[in-house]
Amino acid sequence: MSNKPRFLVLLLAAGAACCLPLVAGCGKSAPTHFYSLNTAAPKTDTAPGGPCLALGVGPVDFPAYLDRSQIVTRIGDNQMQLAEFEQWIEAPHDNFQRALTENLNRLVCAKPLYTYPWPVGGHPDRQVVIQVSRFDGTLGQDVVLRVSWSVLDNDNKVLEWRTADYRETTQGPDYAALAAAQSRLVEQFAKDVAVTLGAKPESK
Repeated sequence: MSNKPRFLVLLLAAGAACCLPLVAGCGKSAPTHFYSLNTAAPKTDTAPGGPCLALGVGPVDFPAYLDRSQIVTRIGDNQMQLAEFEQWIEAPHDNFQRALTENLNRLVCAKPLYTYPWPVGGHPDRQVVIQVSRFDGTLGQDVVLRVSWSVLDNDNKVLEWRTADYRETTQGPDYAALAAAQSRLVEQFAKDVAVTLGAKPESK
């Protein structure tokens, strides 16, 4: 074998050895963690209060800045952060509506309980229309829900209109604690919606 081919073989072998750490490094990335809003455990000792009506929840209007899978947090008065590897398991709008509906299901007597859009033939006696303007927070600090809602009858007449700010302190510095605090905000909101639907306030 001439010196030239032997030199090429050695050069290729050295190059391959140098590339191995790079290839191994490129094959690893930070794992993505997924979160969901949870709901309060259903009560079994007492039945939901208020009249039993067909209830429709929605539509729910969500701000565009939250319409993404990445969890949004605040890091200042005018600065937001998207967590690339900390994400919601489903669309935040859908997650919020589902968590709210599940909370309402234990607080009011809804027979049946619809979520928007209604199924074919669905005609709610009462409809809750919701507009969320803020639903975020700061890691290790507070989370805020700013929301307005209307209760309509089956003729689309407005029976109640409310607006409120809810605030909850996180119980840890991470995203799991943030999602848990946001879940508690949805529970607080559901209790107020239930009152506007005729349910008695829960005793504390």
